[in-house]
Amino acid sequence: MNKYKVFSKMWFLVLLLVAFVAGCAENGAEVGPISKSLVSIAVTPATATIAIGGNQQYVVAATWSDQTFTYVTTSTSTVWSKVDVPTVSGDVVATLSPDGSSGGLATGTAAGTSTITAQYTFNGITKSATAGLIVSPTAALTIIPGASCSISSGATIPTVTSSNPTSGNQYVTTSTTGVANSGKSIIANFSLAMDQTTLDSATPGALSTFTLKESISGNNVPGTVLVDVATKKVATFTTSAALNADTNYTASITTAAKSATGVAISCAYEWDFKTIIPAQTGLPVINLGKAASFGVAATAGVVNVGTTTVNGDVVLDPLAECNAVTVGSAGLIGSCGGFAPTITGEVISPLYPDAGITSLAVVNDLRAAYIALSPANLPGATNIAAGPTLGAIAGSALVEGDNLFFPGVYQSGSSIMITGDLTLDASGNPDALFVFQSSSSIGTAATGVTDPHTRILLVNGAKASNVFWWVGSNAATLGTYTQFQGNIMSYSDITMETGATSCGRLFAGASTDGAFVFGNNIVSVPGNINAPASCK
Repeated sequence: MNKYKVFSKMWFLVLLLVAFVAGCAENGAEVGPISKSLVSIAVTPATATIAIGGNQQYVVAATWSDQTFTYVTTSTSTVWSKVDVPTVSGDVVATLSPDGSSGGLATGTAAGTSTITAQYTFNGITKSATAGLIVSPTAALTIIPGASCSISSGATIPTVTSSNPTSGNQYVTTSTTGVANSGKSIIANFSLAMDQTTLDSATPGALSTFTLKESISGNNVPGTVLVDVATKKVATFTTSAALNADTNYTASITTAAKSATGVAISCAYEWDFKTIIPAQTGLPVINLGKAASFGVAATAGVVNVGTTTVNGDVVLDPLAECNAVTVGSAGLIGSCGGFAPTITGEVISPLYPDAGITSLAVVNDLRAAYIALSPANLPGATNIAAGPTLGAIAGSALVEGDNLFFPGVYQSGSSIMITGDLTLDASGNPDALFVFQSSSSIGTAATGVTDPHTRILLVNGAKASNVFWWVGSNAATLGTYTQFQGNIMSYSDITMETGATSCGRLFAGASTDGAFVFGNNIVSVPGNINAPASCK
C-alpha cells in the first residue's frame, strides 16, 4: 500500500509538470521542454495585399509535438527573408524586417509580389514556412502606427505614433479592467494635440474615423471613441462588450482625423491583432499624459555628485534647484556640484517655459499615474512576501515569484530589495504590463564596477515602458552599477548611486517632497532617439 501511494504521488507530480509546461507553451513562453519537439511553423496571413508605402505585419506560430503552439514572431531564433518578383535590378517590391522586435514587418516599395519566408530553429531543429505579399499601386494606402507616411510628412502633420494593442500582437485580452460591460480599450497615441470633434463618438458608430472590425467577417465592433482632455493626444476606442476569444481584429483610423489646428493626417492607419483563448481581462494602459517624454521628475530639486546624462526631458516643480542652486531659465540645469548634467531634452520648471503652468501640468499627470498604480485603484495584486529579496545570481535556475515574473500586478506588504538578476517574461506579448507595488521602499543591491551587477532582464517581448515600480511610503535607491528597467513612481526621493543606469522614467515626490540624487549615471526615456537601441 505504501509503495502504491508513493508511486501514485510520483505520477501526480509528473502530470503536474506536464500541465505546467503545456500551459507555458499555450501562453506563449518559448520554453520547449525536453518532453516535446518542434513539429512545424505557420505564417499568417497566408496572403496580403498592400499599397506602395503600405505595411503588413506577418506573424509566425510554432506547433509542438504535444499539439500546443507558441507565437515566435520576434524570437531571436526566428529569421525572416523574402524573394521579390520581378527581380529587375533595383526594383525592390518590398522591404522586410529580418528579425528582432519588428521582425516580419513588410513595407511595399514597388508593384509586384514577394514570397515571405520565416525560419525558426529550436533545439537543433529548423522549420520554415512561407506567405504571399502583393504590392498593388491601386490598393488603398494604409500604414501601421509608428510607420512613416510616404504621401506627406512634417512637424504640423499629425501621425499615429503607437497603439495598444500593437500591430501583430497575438496575445490581446478580450476585456480591460474597469471598463463597463466587460468592454475592451483600444488606444491610439498621436504626435500632436487632436481636434476631438473629428474623433470623439459618444454613441457607438456615430463617427467612422476610428473603428474596429472582425478581420475575417468584416463585421464592425460597436464602441465609443474619446480623446483625453489633458493632452488631446490619446484616442481610446472602447468596445460596448467583450471581444471574442481567438479572433482576429483590425483597427482603423482614417484621414478624417485632424489636429487641433485643423491639419489632417496624411496616411490612413490600420493594424491587426488577435485575442487569446480562453477569454481574459487585461490591465488598463497607464496614461502618463504630458509626462511621457520626461526621464526625471522631482518636486524637491536635484542633488548632483557627478556627470550624468538624461536622454529625455526633466521637470523640476515646485523647487527648481540643483545642489541648492537655482537652475537656468533657458531650459537647462547648468553646472551644479561642480558638474553640468547632460540633458538631451529640456528642463521644465516654474522658470521655463512659463511661470509653472507647464511644469505643474506635467507633475500633475505623473501624480495621476501614481494614483492609478496604487493598490486602491489597481487591486487584485499577487502578494509577495513581506520585505522580500528578489533576484538571484546570474545563471541561476529561474524560480517564479523569486527571480522570474510574468505579466501582472505584484504587491509587497513592506519593502522590495532586488539582488542579482530579476527576469520579467512577457511570454511573447509586446504589450504585457508589469506592476510592482511596494508598501515601503524599493532598492537594488550595490555591486562593484565589474560584472556581475544587479540587473532587470526583459525577455520574450517585455519592454521597460510597460514596467512600473510603485513606492508606497518611502524612497527608491538604485545601488552602484545597477542596470535597471522600468518606470519608478516614488513616494519621496530617488537616489542613483555611482554607475547605475536606468531605462525608464524616474519620478521623485509623488506624495511628499522628493529629490532626485544622481552622479555618474545614465537615465533614458524608453524609445527616446538618444536612448540605447534596447531601451523600449
